[in-house]
Amino acid sequence: MNLQRAIANLSKAISYKTVTNQEFDKIDAQEFSGFLSFLRENYPLVHKKLECTTINTFSPVFRWRGKSDASAPILLTAHYDVVPVADTGWTHEPFSGHICEENISGRGTIDNKNTLIALLETAEYLLETDYTPARDIYFAFGFDEEVGGKLGASQIAEHFKNSGIKFEMVLDEGGVVTTGDSMGIHSDIAVIGLAEKGNTSIELIFDGEEGHSSMPPQNTSIGKMAAFIRDVESHPRKARLVEPVLSMLKAIAPHKKGFEGFVLRNPGLFAPVINASLGKGRQTAPMTRTTVAFTMTNSGTAPNVLPKQASCVANIRVLPGDSVESIIEWLRSFGHDFKTKPLLIEEASKCSRQDTPGYKILCKTIAEIFPEAVITPYLMVGGTDARKYEEVAENVYRFMPCRLTASDLAKMHGTNEFISKKNLENMLKFFETFIKNLN
Repeated sequence: MNLQRAIANLSKAISYKTVTNQEFDKIDAQEFSGFLSFLRENYPLVHKKLECTTINTFSPVFRWRGKSDASAPILLTAHYDVVPVADTGWTHEPFSGHICEENISGRGTIDNKNTLIALLETAEYLLETDYTPARDIYFAFGFDEEVGGKLGASQIAEHFKNSGIKFEMVLDEGGVVTTGDSMGIHSDIAVIGLAEKGNTSIELIFDGEEGHSSMPPQNTSIGKMAAFIRDVESHPRKARLVEPVLSMLKAIAPHKKGFEGFVLRNPGLFAPVINASLGKGRQTAPMTRTTVAFTMTNSGTAPNVLPKQASCVANIRVLPGDSVESIIEWLRSFGHDFKTKPLLIEEASKCSRQDTPGYKILCKTIAEIFPEAVITPYLMVGGTDARKYEEVAENVYRFMPCRLTASDLAKMHGTNEFISKKNLENMLKFFETFIKNLN
């Protein structure tokens, strides 16, 4: 393991402004091409000894041939695109990759260039020692995860499908090691995403009367939209417990005493109580219901002009068991008149199993690197590229080997994103140990 090289390379990786866009021709191709050239230059053994295929111009896929093909291959994946940055508020320039005594700062240090660099650093180091894995290992790196992954991970998965490649497991970003405060336990918890909620965005359009603002109708288009938003936010979906959450509660139960432990060991009997408890936490409440967040609005051209239309964008995170269609029907049940324009439609993912060799190896590795943590499955409320690989994998798991607090996680798409050098070191140890544990 070469930690100093990894720190320097992650810092350099951050300097490439790989800000993604839903429209392929609007991304800065020079930045993306430059990033891939940087990888070729700094990971020569990976590019020399592993089979490399580039999908859709900007997504590199590597095959590391193992000693035997008796077992199905493993896929380790990450993405290197990033979300835009705010113009102000950063202590250090967001694409500087600033290195200080303890941290590396900049957009992408947590989401998700850290994983990509850690994977390539691990592979380069093991190749330097002439290591050969027990089975085939693939690495796949998407370039548009932040806008849905249709051009990157989706095309990579299609390539695997057309090539007849089926993975025993996929490991992508997702859960982390964090404090157990939200679960009411004193230990750290390492959460593995078995499934993720669907990520759907729909534009809702409300019509109204246009004209002069001095003669307004009873309800303007903006008023209609506002009344709809008020009704939806005032009547959240009914909470229910889905399989990954049930598994999480049962994993935590041994660390609870008395009646509380009994409740968690029998979540089916105490669902109303548990839902009420989880519903109090901002991190836990979304695990129990489909959520609707209104993230964008648009209307009006002048202070004294009645707008003909008002629109808002609803970002809907679909709980497993719900469907996008059923949620749209629910939105219409409030009795408001609107048109819909789908922007992104993704259903909830399937739920991966825990009784598999891959999951056991993953848990074993987590226990070796983070021995103080309680390992538990959970439901991811955010979205990843992982769902794109469901057709070509038996099981898909979501875990990023970092220890992050709630405030650290809040910086993921926010201002002053950073990763500690200790976390980067743990990532290198984790991936080396995981690959060797595959033996």
